[in-house]
Amino acid sequence: MDENNNQYKHEEFDDCFLCKHPALRHLLTALMAFLGAFAAFYVITDWHFKRMYDPVYQMGRMDKAIMQRERNFDKMEMRAIKQQEKMDKQTMKHRDRLAKQAAGFIHVEQTPDEYKIIIDLRPFDNNEKNVEVKVNDNTLTINAAGETTHRNKQEVIRYSQTFAFGEKIDADEITKTREGNNYIITVPID
Repeated sequence: MDENNNQYKHEEFDDCFLCKHPALRHLLTALMAFLGAFAAFYVITDWHFKRMYDPVYQMGRMDKAIMQRERNFDKMEMRAIKQQEKMDKQTMKHRDRLAKQAAGFIHVEQTPDEYKIIIDLRPFDNNEKNVEVKVNDNTLTINAAGETTHRNKQEVIRYSQTFAFGEKIDADEITKTREGNNYIITVPID
């Protein structure tokens, strides 16, 4: 019985136009597939462009871009700060070393009649003109400066020290002499 039903149904479709023209049937199937694909592409493209031109969407994208640039700028700034801190540490170590050297070049000797302050002039360009001596009552202030070159940079060394004497000193009788690399300041006790 099933064979009769299949045969009956097949005979019903033998008179159809597409059954007699299989090439046209394939062409129409391909045309329908193309139109369906085109419609799907058009809908997706339309959604995409509507989304692209949506002001809310654009503002979100701009916010993301701004935040990304801020993060990149912060990273660059942090790298620059770390590099500057590293250079500052190196410079501070160098300055501390120079200050310790300068502090080691000033010696004070006391005798019953006078004080002798001996300054090694080598860190101060070996020039006594770079050493300034000021007297005010019982205090003596020494200011010295010199230039050094470190890592292709010129640096100025400044050194200042104040001496307060317990005894009364004679400010008019202070003498300054140079002996080799030493600058000797003699302060007589009154």
